[in-house]
Amino acid sequence: MPEVMTLPEYAKGLEKTSIERPLIETFAAESDILQVLPFEGFSGAAFEGYREADVGTAAFRAINEGAGSAKGKIEPFQETSFPIDTILKVDKAILRRHGESRRAKEEAMQMKAQSRLFTNAFINGDNVANPKEPNGLKARCTAANGRLIANSVAAGGAALSLYNLDKAIMNTRNANHIIAGLDLLPRFIQAARNTAISGFVIQSWDEVGMPKMSYAGKRILFGYPKGRDGTILSFNEVGAGGGGAVTTSLFVADISAEGVHGIQLTPMEVRDMGLLDDAVNYGTNVSWDVGIVVENDFSLTRLTSITDAPFVA
Repeated sequence: MPEVMTLPEYAKGLEKTSIERPLIETFAAESDILQVLPFEGFSGAAFEGYREADVGTAAFRAINEGAGSAKGKIEPFQETSFPIDTILKVDKAILRRHGESRRAKEEAMQMKAQSRLFTNAFINGDNVANPKEPNGLKARCTAANGRLIANSVAAGGAALSLYNLDKAIMNTRNANHIIAGLDLLPRFIQAARNTAISGFVIQSWDEVGMPKMSYAGKRILFGYPKGRDGTILSFNEVGAGGGGAVTTSLFVADISAEGVHGIQLTPMEVRDMGLLDDAVNYGTNVSWDVGIVVENDFSLTRLTSITDAPFVA
């Protein structure tokens, strides 16, 4: 896999007959976040990056005056990866009844579960509570690091203010995506119908005719489709002003190689294990050593305390 590439781009470069291609395509297709998130390869125990801590100073000089001096400051940082390693099992009795095509369907279903696992960790991951997963976007956005804005400080939050969303966009360097929960999608659709604000919330279609939503030119991502295990960013958060757990939040991000992206030791690996030692299941091992990086201090902003109510300007 090239140094930085999205999963769909990588899958297109694989042989159509490879075992990896359909599984990686299914994994990425289940989450619109994974469709656009680039992954950068690295080697060793940790990914090493650098952030601008101080760009230094600059000044004009007078004629016959000596040149000034300036020195910026670069801060190194490290991120590590976390292995996702699963054996996808399919009972041989199922294969006898339905053939190999059923195995592909069973494996695709399990890959969707793994896609949701990564997407949930991407948003909610807490390495302190669970050392086996990376810190997600919530853990990386605090008031101290300037990545946290409250939509409202009233108890119970308030309807999304597009002005506050604009502030979150302005707080994010090279913002190109908004990440929101699927429960908030009807409110975006409602806003697109509202002639007072429909010039900013726009529904359009991608190259294959699928609907997509954008605000101020930033594509809105909603994670994975509705399922029995819920969705991302539901209305179950306590707002900045306290009250019940009835609010949600959204993120504004620069999803790119210079902003928010994934890291991996190697591309996703898939191995057909054949009939397992239990003599009951056929197995396919899928392993991926993966993590998350936020390259720039201002590549990400979280807007909290949003209630389920029509948007306001």
